[in-house]
Amino acid sequence: MKKIHSKVGYCKCGYDARMEFLPSGFKWIYRVFDMDHNEITGCPASGNKITEDDLESM
Repeated sequence: MKKIHSKVGYCKCGYDARMEFLPSGFKWIYRVFDMDHNEITGCPASGNKITEDDLESM
């Protein structure tokens, strides 16, 4: 069973999203979810594409 790490991140507009990090071979991949646990690629509030580097932790 693969270990999953998760954290909450915040878009620059203030929208909070959940990130899950999964091991994949020799690297980690991530997925972003909204509060209803739907996988998203863009911020529902601002429309900006969500990447790991763009999310801020609080």
